[in-house]
Amino acid sequence: MKLIRAFLTAGVLEGGLVSPVDEGTPQGGPLSPLLSNLVLDELDQELERRGHGFARYADDCNIYVGSEPAGQRVKASITRFITRRLKLKVNESKSAVARPGAADAPSGCVPA
Repeated sequence: MKLIRAFLTAGVLEGGLVSPVDEGTPQGGPLSPLLSNLVLDELDQELERRGHGFARYADDCNIYVGSEPAGQRVKASITRFITRRLKLKVNESKSAVARPGAADAPSGCVPA
């Protein structure tokens, strides 16, 4: 816990100067994937409990279902789980239902 606190309060090096960090971790920082995996372990367990195939790295997650209507239902249900149970925000502009490999599929999509 002390090491995580030290990372969170260390600040960010910008242009040779250290700037304080008000909240969160810097984009691409080494702590982000670790914290995401710790916090989202409960999401992994929920997806396994529901029998969904999924792939997740840090805060990016693809959930595999059989159809677009199923994708819409799962997206809505998992969004509720993340916001209500985990108390996290879901970036709706980066979340979508799309076919795997679709060029227009944003990261964080629920492939149909």
